[in-house]
Amino acid sequence: MEPVKPQILLCEDDTNLGMVLKNYLELNDYNVTLERDGKLGLAAFQREKFDLCLLDVMMPNMDGFTVAEEIRDINPDVPLFF
Repeated sequence: MEPVKPQILLCEDDTNLGMVLKNYLELNDYNVTLERDGKLGLAAFQREKFDLCLLDVMMPNMDGFTVAEEIRDINPDVPLFF
C-alpha cells in the first residue's frame, strides 16, 4: 500500500514562483493545490482537506492575512506559513 501524500494548499499570484514551488513540493512527495488569488484559495480550502497552507501576503481579491483568518475559523489546527 502506497503512503498517503500530505496535501498542501499553495496560494501564490506570481505564476513563475507558484509553479516552481508547486513542482519542487511535488518532487518531494507532496500533493499541491495551487491557487492564484485569495478567494480561490479559500474556496479550495472549503472544498478539500489540507495538512498545510502556504500563503502569499499580497494577492488579488483577498490578501493572505484575510485568507488565514477565514481558514482559522474553519480549522484552527492547520499550520499556516506566509
